[in-house]
Amino acid sequence: MIYDPAFTENKHRAISAESVSLTLSRKTCSCGAQITARQAKYGGQCDSCRLIVDLLPGDFDLLQHMLGVKQTYKAKWGFRNHYLCNVQDRAAMERLVAAGLARPGERLRAYYHATKDGCRAAGLDRAGIVRAMGAIL
Repeated sequence: MIYDPAFTENKHRAISAESVSLTLSRKTCSCGAQITARQAKYGGQCDSCRLIVDLLPGDFDLLQHMLGVKQTYKAKWGFRNHYLCNVQDRAAMERLVAAGLARPGERLRAYYHATKDGCRAAGLDRAGIVRAMGAIL
């Protein structure tokens, strides 16, 4: 057989193109966020979706309200980290505590505060988490 460098070069390019397309494909969560390879391997969900899987839709809204997450003042997200719970929201707050996203207050048991995982799930960035954790009464 005669050695043909062009054939070998083309074969090498084809193999490397296949491997690049397999390893560099973008992975996305069901919510549309991009996820890492580790997240894709263990469930295929971003951290926010993984943390709120056992919650009802209204529970997540309470978490966002607790942290002051509104689209109108995004630069100040996390300026507060407390929620005075009423009787109707007690079950929702207990679900947040069970999920590890909130904890009851130390002074008054009717107050609830978000944890770092709760801040991440609500969509706060690093500066917002620092603000929120410093805002605990």
